Amino acid sequence: QILWMKASSRGWNLRSGEVWVVEPNEMKLGDVRETPLRVATGSRTTDVTAELIDVGRGTRDADYKGKKVKGKIVFASGSPGAVQRQAVWKRGALGVIAYGSRRTGFPDQLPWQRLGSRSRDGKVGTFAWILTPREGQRLRSRLAAAQKNDKPFRVRVKIEVELGEQTQAIVEGWIRGTEIHDQAIVLTSHLQEEKTSANDDRSGVASMLEIARALVRLIEQGKLPRPRRDIRFWWVNEISAPYRYFGDHPEEAKRILVNLNQDMVGAKQSAGQRVQFMSRTPFSRPSFLNDVVESILEAVRLRNTAVPLRAGADSGDFSRPMLSALGTQEPYRAQAVPFYDSTDHLVFNDGRVGIPGISLTNWPDPYIHSSDDDLWQIDPTQLKRNAFIIAASTYFIAAAGEPELPRLAGLLLGGAQRRLARDSATALIRLNDESAGDASARYADAVMLLEAATQRGLTTLDSARVFAAPDGDGARLLAANRDRVQQLGDSLRADLDAFYRDATGNQPRLNLSKEEKAADAQVPEWAVTLAEKLGCGVNDLPLS
Repeated sequence: QILWMKASSRGWNLRSGEVWVVEPNEMKLGDVRETPLRVATGSRTTDVTAELIDVGRGTRDADYKGKKVKGKIVFASGSPGAVQRQAVWKRGALGVIAYGSRRTGFPDQLPWQRLGSRSRDGKVGTFAWILTPREGQRLRSRLAAAQKNDKPFRVRVKIEVELGEQTQAIVEGWIRGTEIHDQAIVLTSHLQEEKTSANDDRSGVASMLEIARALVRLIEQGKLPRPRRDIRFWWVNEISAPYRYFGDHPEEAKRILVNLNQDMVGAKQSAGQRVQFMSRTPFSRPSFLNDVVESILEAVRLRNTAVPLRAGADSGDFSRPMLSALGTQEPYRAQAVPFYDSTDHLVFNDGRVGIPGISLTNWPDPYIHSSDDDLWQIDPTQLKRNAFIIAASTYFIAAAGEPELPRLAGLLLGGAQRRLARDSATALIRLNDESAGDASARYADAVMLLEAATQRGLTTLDSARVFAAPDGDGARLLAANRDRVQQLGDSLRADLDAFYRDATGNQPRLNLSKEEKAADAQVPEWAVTLAEKLGCGVNDLPLS
């Protein structure tokens, strides 16, 4: 089904567009049939022939000194939006032909650019035609030569766009669970990026569709039992649509257990030295989800990384290769890292929504939001690995119950122990960091770090109670593991105190200020609901 909802701006679709130099000699400057990124998103329909005038960067008043641009088209190397403000809204130019790039070393890359549709004082937007840096330099030389020879330089711009309604949507699919319908696992990927965006995020869109098809087929063939919980697939308008959905339907958040997001999961990793990162949930939202997904990601990574396992082994061997016949034989560079945002799982983790969410995102990506984000830099091998990780994680969580708790409880206990040991090491380093204040202040930092780490371990175990039967063996195992985490936290705190005494000769004690004690007693609350904030326009998020 398609879930329609309000958007903060109207839909924009590019139908056609081409630009020609008509004087002093005819020359084509591009066609959207070659790449749609020739036209900045938000541009208006236009059919105009006018003089082209070079305004340098075109973003400052100084760029226009001695130049009359009213009724002309400006040529600039600055941001099209900033040029529109200076040349069009302030000085009456007809439109913009722009070149430039946010990235050095990519002279033939067309960046995805955008224009505002209306100024703050109500002036209507225009168009921006985009050239690559190399094309821009060539055109600038031609313009200079024409000016030197006192020849006119005119261009014709013809662009057709279609403006839609002020709506957006989530395309939703389901795999219905057998018994639990208020603990859905929601998979997300976003649809709205610029055309030719193969990795960001057509890769996530395609991967999610294949995950759905694979799970449905395995269930229909009887190779996998139908899971206990519902699995929902959301193809969304990034960030904006999930926020609007939960604002319109706040009760739905209580029917969702976790979110798994895919944003850029098909990158050929050797093109740009990219790494597949898994964002863990924020420290404020501990969950079993982190350890489940990370354990599968690590299994795929280790088995698709060449290591010297035995004497005489081929160093190129993978112990359990996951490869595509049409993909590369490259290893899998992947890593679970602390929470990052800027994609759809941030909505689920938002305190006003309250759902644990992780994301797979490759980075750095020198091709994102440009004409280079095309199929040539997609690797079916990496796409397959990432799809497997999300599919396996999703099915395990959707199917899990009391029988799976021993395995899950062991995974969570080991993860809590590992993280507590790491945070204890960090706390000890903090004690010796003389640049971080006096000894008592550093001790306070170290204690707070350990206390927070212990609490996250406890809350992570608590989150797995959703799989336990009341008063069953699983619940008792989780409770016992909870005690073990608390004991480990207390033991590490005792070690910290002992180290402080031995290192400083002072008794460890927390000396909180009056203001810190007051702050410690406060619990923040949201001043308004998500629906209220969206309704008042403060957080009516723009299309990403």
